[in-house]
Amino acid sequence: MSTGIPFFRKIQSEFDLNGPQLSVQQQPVGTSCSVASGIATFIGIGTAIYPPGQGGRDTNTGSITHQWHKVGVGALSDDANITGSGTTTLTLSGLTSPSDNGSEYFCRIGYTPNALSPNAINEPFDSASASLTVLPTFSIITQPSDVTILQGIDATFNVEASVTDNSTSQLSYQWFLNSSAINGETSSTLSISRPEPSLNKVYCSVSHSTAQPGIVTSTEAKLDVSADRVMLNFERFGAGTYVAEKGSRDIGKMGGLSFRANAQQNARIICVYAPEEDIEVKITMGGAAGQAHRLPNGDTPFGKPGEGGISVFKATLKRNHEYLIKLGVHEGQGGGPRGGVAAFNSGLAQASTSGGAGGGIAAIYHKAKLIAVCGGGGGGSYGSGGDGGDGGGLQVVGESGAGNLGGKGGQTYRQGSLPIGGMTQGGRTGPDDFDTLLPGGGRIGGCTTGSRYFIERNFAPCQDFTGLTHFRNADGTLNTNTAQIERGYKSGQGFRNNGGSNRQAAAPGGGAGANGGEAPIMGGELGAGGGSGYASDEVELLSSTVLPTGTRLGGNDDVAFVCFEVFRENDNYVPCIPPRLDGTQAYRTVTWNVIRNTSNNNTITFSKQTGIGPDTITFGPNGGTVSAQISAGAFYSRTSTTASAGKPLAFKLIGDTLQVDDSGFQGTYNDLQITPSIGRFTSDSRWEANW
Repeated sequence: MSTGIPFFRKIQSEFDLNGPQLSVQQQPVGTSCSVASGIATFIGIGTAIYPPGQGGRDTNTGSITHQWHKVGVGALSDDANITGSGTTTLTLSGLTSPSDNGSEYFCRIGYTPNALSPNAINEPFDSASASLTVLPTFSIITQPSDVTILQGIDATFNVEASVTDNSTSQLSYQWFLNSSAINGETSSTLSISRPEPSLNKVYCSVSHSTAQPGIVTSTEAKLDVSADRVMLNFERFGAGTYVAEKGSRDIGKMGGLSFRANAQQNARIICVYAPEEDIEVKITMGGAAGQAHRLPNGDTPFGKPGEGGISVFKATLKRNHEYLIKLGVHEGQGGGPRGGVAAFNSGLAQASTSGGAGGGIAAIYHKAKLIAVCGGGGGGSYGSGGDGGDGGGLQVVGESGAGNLGGKGGQTYRQGSLPIGGMTQGGRTGPDDFDTLLPGGGRIGGCTTGSRYFIERNFAPCQDFTGLTHFRNADGTLNTNTAQIERGYKSGQGFRNNGGSNRQAAAPGGGAGANGGEAPIMGGELGAGGGSGYASDEVELLSSTVLPTGTRLGGNDDVAFVCFEVFRENDNYVPCIPPRLDGTQAYRTVTWNVIRNTSNNNTITFSKQTGIGPDTITFGPNGGTVSAQISAGAFYSRTSTTASAGKPLAFKLIGDTLQVDDSGFQGTYNDLQITPSIGRFTSDSRWEANW
């Protein structure tokens, strides 16, 4: 038998013939953090083990490497928000939700051999993946606002929260009144009423099931409950979604709310409504005067234009019902409801040989139904003897124009009997019929016909809209910037521009009204007739020492107007006539911001000493904004106060803010704080309109 050297001999070598096997000594574990901290850490530790049987050579003579990966992205590298990407410990910062929420990470284990060892037999070796949960945060983006409301009427508070991962369905709400949870009020909106006057604090606790922090509390809002106020909201707007002005007036404490036609602005529609309860109001209304002419040298050798009729009447405004007002002008003043047109306004005749245009109506609609009209004055002739006829107030016929062949005044109708449909000066009744160049007088519709949009959808003239809605334009679009209330007025044809016209003969135009005044059949010294007035059964004329019957022929020599005041039994119902638009005494609206920080019921009354405005204005006990219409140069003095705590009120003027203390001169002076938008307090007892 051969005794040669074996082929496979066990010979000691300096080399590791078999590389190590990689494994994970510590697997990374899923973790969570909040957006507020934005930091998360993962740990993954790898190890290298030589195969069995290598005896003394089972030590790791190479080095182990770690490289962190993000699933779906790849290997990570250190930057401003990543550290330790090549170590056993990965730290992530600046984490957000939802972008980082749910992401997964793993550590890739590698082996770097030395000169005597081979690569690991199973590299690369990946750890298990670990998930990152980034808990969202949320915040309140709409805080509840202070509300001042009449006792027994619901006040509405809203809160809106935003969650970083958009999981708003996991938000829950709990409203509190005066620090006590309100049973069952667990939505983002709170509607609440209080049975008696008080100052309350309302807030909402908003929580989220996974967010950190899990609960956020809103700011406190005041629920200021009034015992007695007479609120009237208003909005003045035009076509489309344009709203020029909106606001509220406590006509019981801050005087009347009045408007004159403003023909040069694209916001000629006025709507008022009672937001809290049915209210009884005294309304003064006047139609527009006819047109007067001046020659270039300033002379006025023409017939005098007729004045618009005036009336004072009572109406009950239903809560959240639309009361829409149309205030007229004459053609020379621009757009809006107007009377018969005149030749010289269209360039068909010189002013010296043309009569003037007729004045437009003043009218109020209760939703779809016309409830009151004052007629406009007829235009004067281009001869000095041809005066226009005056327009009639409610239930007053229009006056005929001067001269044997002057235009006839408009007839009136028995109260409550105006026909539903109107007609043009030519007797036509279609939605697109406008006979503004014919001399006869047309008739206003007792209800709103409206444009073809309404007719094609089978809306009857007296039909109201269903539910609460925004104002609807003639093309059917909604003016979404107007209030959602009960409405019925249909834009478009109403047969309101119904004064007669004889432009070809250069005759003056008739005043518009319930029935329009006629234009003369020829030019010369012949005046046009005034429009008539009308009252529905919803209104009641009010008498006074100034206007014994509550209505009259003529009386308004400017554009049409309306004035709303609180109705008081057994009052002297004198007309409320706002200043002319072209005079220095024109009204401006003054808004006072009143901040209340006391549960005591304190009031401060200022009385008018000079100028034009409400006789008195009263601040308190409630907070909020209050407004009044006042002319330049008026000033008011403090004349009376009330204090429920039984201690005298103390006053201090800081800048333009009148500060009131009700605790017996304790020095806080924050129980009531009153700041005007224009005008100024010149002392703690005097306010003046200094514009």
